[in-house]
Amino acid sequence: MEKEFIIQLSSELFKVKTDIERELQRGNKTNERLYALILKAINFLKEKRTGLPISKSLPVYHYYENKYGITNLFMIKLTQSSRGFYTNVSGGQFKILQIILEVEETHKGYERKGHY
Repeated sequence: MEKEFIIQLSSELFKVKTDIERELQRGNKTNERLYALILKAINFLKEKRTGLPISKSLPVYHYYENKYGITNLFMIKLTQSSRGFYTNVSGGQFKILQIILEVEETHKGYERKGHY
Protein backbone atom coordinates (compact mmCIF):
# COMPACT_ATOMS: atom_id res chain seq x y z
CA MET A 1 0.00 0.00 0.00
CA GLU A 2 1.28 3.44 -0.95
CA LYS A 3 1.94 5.95 1.82
CA GLU A 4 -0.47 8.87 2.06
CA PHE A 5 1.02 12.32 2.59
CA ILE A 6 -1.07 14.70 4.68
CA ILE A 7 -0.11 18.38 4.56
CA GLN A 8 -0.60 20.49 7.65
CA LEU A 9 0.54 23.85 8.93
CA SER A 10 2.17 24.37 12.32
CA SER A 11 -0.34 25.92 14.74
CA GLU A 12 1.60 29.19 14.54
CA LEU A 13 1.55 29.26 10.72
CA PHE A 14 -2.12 28.22 10.63
CA LYS A 15 -2.96 31.24 12.83
CA VAL A 16 -0.93 33.54 10.55
CA LYS A 17 -2.75 32.16 7.49
CA THR A 18 -6.24 32.58 9.00
CA ASP A 19 -5.38 36.09 10.29
CA ILE A 20 -4.26 37.11 6.79
CA GLU A 21 -7.45 35.61 5.29
CA ARG A 22 -9.50 37.83 7.63
CA GLU A 23 -7.40 40.86 6.66
CA LEU A 24 -7.88 40.11 2.96
CA GLN A 25 -11.65 39.79 3.43
CA ARG A 26 -11.59 43.31 4.93
CA GLY A 27 -9.60 44.60 1.95
CA ASN A 28 -6.29 44.85 3.82
CA LYS A 29 -3.63 43.52 1.44
CA THR A 30 -0.63 44.21 3.71
CA ASN A 31 0.30 40.53 4.05
CA GLU A 32 -0.92 39.35 0.66
CA ARG A 33 2.60 38.33 -0.43
CA LEU A 34 3.14 36.17 2.67
CA TYR A 35 -0.26 34.55 2.10
CA ALA A 36 0.68 33.71 -1.49
CA LEU A 37 3.95 32.17 -0.27
CA ILE A 38 2.10 30.00 2.27
CA LEU A 39 -0.22 28.76 -0.47
CA LYS A 40 2.77 28.14 -2.75
CA ALA A 41 4.41 25.98 -0.03
CA ILE A 42 1.18 23.99 0.41
CA ASN A 43 0.86 23.46 -3.35
CA PHE A 44 4.53 22.43 -3.61
CA LEU A 45 3.87 19.53 -1.22
CA LYS A 46 0.48 18.71 -2.79
CA GLU A 47 2.36 18.13 -6.05
CA LYS A 48 4.33 15.42 -4.16
CA ARG A 49 7.55 17.36 -4.60
CA THR A 50 10.36 17.18 -2.05
CA GLY A 51 12.27 20.05 -0.50
CA LEU A 52 15.99 20.10 0.16
CA PRO A 53 17.00 18.25 3.33
CA ILE A 54 18.71 20.47 5.91
CA SER A 55 21.74 18.99 7.70
CA LYS A 56 21.31 18.40 11.42
CA SER A 57 24.68 20.12 11.95
CA LEU A 58 23.45 23.51 10.68
CA PRO A 59 22.32 26.22 13.12
CA VAL A 60 19.03 26.71 11.25
CA TYR A 61 18.23 23.02 11.92
CA HIS A 62 18.90 23.55 15.64
CA TYR A 63 16.56 26.57 15.66
CA TYR A 64 13.65 24.44 14.38
CA GLU A 65 14.66 21.45 16.51
CA ASN A 66 14.54 23.61 19.67
CA LYS A 67 11.33 25.39 18.69
CA TYR A 68 9.31 22.45 17.34
CA GLY A 69 11.11 19.29 18.54
CA ILE A 70 11.62 18.06 14.96
CA THR A 71 13.81 15.14 13.87
CA ASN A 72 14.12 16.17 10.20
CA LEU A 73 13.89 19.44 8.28
CA PHE A 74 13.38 20.33 4.64
CA MET A 75 13.52 23.66 2.82
CA ILE A 76 11.38 24.73 -0.11
CA LYS A 77 12.69 27.52 -2.34
CA LEU A 78 9.52 29.55 -2.98
CA THR A 79 11.07 32.55 -4.74
CA GLN A 80 14.61 33.80 -5.15
CA SER A 81 14.63 35.11 -1.55
CA SER A 82 11.68 33.28 0.11
CA ARG A 83 11.85 29.90 1.80
CA GLY A 84 9.45 27.49 3.41
CA PHE A 85 10.50 24.97 6.06
CA TYR A 86 8.73 21.71 6.79
CA THR A 87 9.18 18.43 8.61
CA ASN A 88 7.89 14.91 8.01
CA VAL A 89 6.28 13.06 10.91
CA SER A 90 4.90 9.54 10.96
CA GLY A 91 1.12 9.51 11.09
CA GLY A 92 0.91 5.74 11.38
CA GLN A 93 1.96 2.86 9.18
CA PHE A 94 0.64 4.35 5.93
CA LYS A 95 0.57 8.10 6.63
CA ILE A 96 3.23 10.79 6.65
CA LEU A 97 2.32 14.20 8.04
CA GLN A 98 4.15 16.99 6.23
CA ILE A 99 4.01 19.94 8.59
CA ILE A 100 4.94 23.32 7.16
CA LEU A 101 6.57 25.03 10.11
CA GLU A 102 7.30 28.51 8.82
CA VAL A 103 7.51 30.57 5.65
CA GLU A 104 10.15 33.30 5.45
CA GLU A 105 9.61 36.14 3.00
CA THR A 106 13.26 37.26 2.94
CA HIS A 107 16.79 35.93 3.26
CA LYS A 108 17.19 37.99 6.41
CA GLY A 109 14.36 36.10 8.13
CA TYR A 110 15.93 32.68 7.87
CA GLU A 111 19.52 33.90 8.00
CA ARG A 112 18.77 35.27 11.49
CA LYS A 113 17.51 31.84 12.57
CA GLY A 114 20.60 30.18 11.18
CA HIS A 115 22.93 32.84 12.64
CA TYR A 116 24.51 33.41 9.24
